Amino acid sequence: MVERISPPEPRSLLPPLLACLPTAFVSPQPPPALLPLLSPVLRQRVQVLSALSVSPTESWLRLLCWEPEKAERLQTVVDETSFEPHPVSGEVELPDEIPVDYKRLDEETLQCRVLLTDYRLKAVYLWCPNDNDGEGPGWRVAQVLPHESNTDDDGGWWPSIAEANMRSKEQLVEDASRAAEKEEQAAQDEADDDDDYWAQYDATPGRTPSVKTPAANARSARQHQDMSEASYFSRYADVQPVMDNHDPSEEQAEIGPSSLSGDLLASLLKPHADSQDARSPPHMNGDGNTGMALNHPRPSSASSTSSEAVARLELEAENQSACEVGVKQHISSTIKSLFRLAKATGITRAEFQSLVQTEVELLNVSDHD
Repeated sequence: MVERISPPEPRSLLPPLLACLPTAFVSPQPPPALLPLLSPVLRQRVQVLSALSVSPTESWLRLLCWEPEKAERLQTVVDETSFEPHPVSGEVELPDEIPVDYKRLDEETLQCRVLLTDYRLKAVYLWCPNDNDGEGPGWRVAQVLPHESNTDDDGGWWPSIAEANMRSKEQLVEDASRAAEKEEQAAQDEADDDDDYWAQYDATPGRTPSVKTPAANARSARQHQDMSEASYFSRYADVQPVMDNHDPSEEQAEIGPSSLSGDLLASLLKPHADSQDARSPPHMNGDGNTGMALNHPRPSSASSTSSEAVARLELEAENQSACEVGVKQHISSTIKSLFRLAKATGITRAEFQSLVQTEVELLNVSDHD
């Protein structure tokens, strides 16, 4: 059931209030006739604070206004205004036109404002549906303010209750829409922050890092800056699907051409064997065939023996160095192949490095044994 709110009648509401205002300068306590005219909150404020006042100079009139500065001005305005009652009716005279407007604060709070320009006052009334201390539902004084000019108007007042209700609903919709826009903007900003965060990982190259010279690093940085969106997504074109049994990397390894062949060690040792054969003259057997020459002792000079020993040591060092290079290349190629195999099976770089490090440490244990 919708509550029916009757518009206020200023000519019946204002005279009792105006008659009580001048008594503030003769008594520190509010008159009994004033309390029923006030709203429950303002009534409690005036009763409690006026009873606690110990100074006779503190007037209860200031308690009718919630703002200290305006309360000071209210006391000044009331002190300078004459509230003479009419000689016939005995009530304070009111102007012919009394403007009244309304404001809906929320679903349960409706106010009306009555302007008294002749007395430089404005009274704000509150609709109280349940007032046990008063005279039942009706308009009660929420506060009394000074009205010296139209510049102190706070806005939001409308000439009828219906329009005030309609404007209040529109304001609620605007506030809800504004709050939704703020939440959406905040969510968008958070999403943009997340995109910027993950974009740092998208810009990181997915290949195995290698040692580069400063020139190579600069060239790589320029290439990375020039990479367009198309080239970015093209990196995922050759990704092997998880459910695909055919793996092209098994058919053709993704390593560069290797200079290591199966007969590397034989080819490296062949020059040494050829030089030995060249220094050993052929020996004719009795049947006329060429055979292995017998190593008969023969005199030789110290210089020739020393030079041959030096040449032999140099050749052995050269052969050993070549063998060492070949072995190192073979180890490097094997490690790279094992890493690609581990990467294809889902093993991360850290796990692979841990496995290799563990095997190296085990080799140290084997050497000690």
